[in-house]
Amino acid sequence: MQHRISEVERYIASQPGEIGVELHDRRTGASWGNKEADTDFPAASTIKLAIITDVMRRHLTGSLSLGPSDWGLINEILYNSDDAAGDQLWFAYEDGGFQQRIRRFGMRSAYFSGSPPYWGFMYCSPHDLDNLMDYDLDRLPARYGNYIVHRMRRVGSIEQWGVWGAGRAERPGNKDGWENQGSVWITNTVGFAGPNARYTLAIMDNLDGAGDFHEGSTTLSEIASLLFRGHLGPAPTAEATPNQGSPVDY
Repeated sequence: MQHRISEVERYIASQPGEIGVELHDRRTGASWGNKEADTDFPAASTIKLAIITDVMRRHLTGSLSLGPSDWGLINEILYNSDDAAGDQLWFAYEDGGFQQRIRRFGMRSAYFSGSPPYWGFMYCSPHDLDNLMDYDLDRLPARYGNYIVHRMRRVGSIEQWGVWGAGRAERPGNKDGWENQGSVWITNTVGFAGPNARYTLAIMDNLDGAGDFHEGSTTLSEIASLLFRGHLGPAPTAEATPNQGSPVDY
């Protein structure tokens, strides 16, 4: 893996903008992050995984009760990053206390970038996202952790990039996010790959006006491909959801 990490570092050095990467081996406990792994980026829709984790945990403790319609919203969020579903879940169960609650998932640098508190205006780091994925796999009760794994391995075409670039043989799963702030695209991914989801991986990319969704989603997919396949892979074919304004979070 060290040789592949070196290849990723060389690849990142040739890309525009700012890219943060955090990789964790759940079997050995080893972690690697590049120099931007602790940099805060707009979280976009990757934060929806934290919303899902938070409401599941609170459901388990009895502080809220998720009904069939709520589970339907969770499925829509994990399948195609549905914004309307994310809003419904947020306004039903979340508030400004969300920032403090997600610290227990290891998301210690996450913060709201606007007021009132809203999921679409949050920043976090790749390290935060990787900690979140580890929490879901290692600390949620198995029935909920397995549920998340099952759904993240069966995402719709709009989410088939980023960690997905690890390739079918590695059985990846991911939650992606993207945001267009005028001419500046943000693309993010968090997920797992390898036997028994051995590795967790988070990548965040601020293209700084030097590329669009396609370039960002390709860059993240290629990083995953270099790590898990040892070579560059095919570019993803996903197309960004049409913009409804600026900034736009998905």
